[in-house]
Formats: sequence, C-alpha cells, structure tokens
Amino acid sequence: MDQNVRTSRLFNLLSAVLAFILWGGWAYHINSQDSTQSGVVSGLTQGTASFMITLFMVHAVTLLFHRFHHPFTKVLLPAVVVICCTSLFLYTIHLVMGTPRILATILPALSVAFSFCLFTSFKLLRIHQQRSSQYE
Repeated sequence: MDQNVRTSRLFNLLSAVLAFILWGGWAYHINSQDSTQSGVVSGLTQGTASFMITLFMVHAVTLLFHRFHHPFTKVLLPAVVVICCTSLFLYTIHLVMGTPRILATILPALSVAFSFCLFTSFKLLRIHQQRSSQYE
C-alpha cells in the first residue's frame, strides 16, 4: 500500500510548466544584461532544465520518501538529496552553456526547489497518514 502514495500527473505537469516559465524568465532577465544572446541561451537552458528537473524531483522525492520510515526523515532527506543532485547538474549545465551569472541564475531556483521538495514530501506524508488511518 505504501508504494502507491504519489502525486497526480496534473500536479507534476503544471509544476514543471510553471518552473520553465518562472526560472527561464529569471535566467533571461539576470543574464541579458551582458547580451541578448546570453539571456536567451541562459533562459532556454534554465527553463528546459527547470522543466525536466521539476518532473525528476517529484519522482525522486516520491521514491526517496518510501525509503525512509520516520516522518522527519521521510520529509527532510528526500529534499536534501534531490537538491544536492540538482545543484550539481544545474551548475554544470550552465558552465557548459557559458552562462555569465551562474550562481545568481540558479540560487533562487534552488531555494524554491528545496521548498517544493519539502512541500511534495509533506503532501505525500499527509496522503500516507490518511491512508494508514483508514486501515486502523
């Protein structure tokens, strides 16, 4: 029963689309001060990465959520692990793409992503607890 606790596809897709728009726009804004080309490349890089990472984050948090047993670790550790992996990926891809302001581009997105991971874990915990109480 525990492995069936997950978020909806609509939640996942809507979150990813919003991440593309928000963080792609932010990357364009912060990096277009150097040149329009830098802004466009950075925006598309961050937008695409944010879309894919958001989809990955939901699945990774869900997978890790089921690996831990204590409610505190079920919520906190998936967020920490996912953000560490995401940070490394984002820094590397922006370095390869030549983004001028890498840290200014990714730090706001990472802080929101951490909050999003915690929110997703709490959502999963609430679903898990509701289902568990039905069987008691």
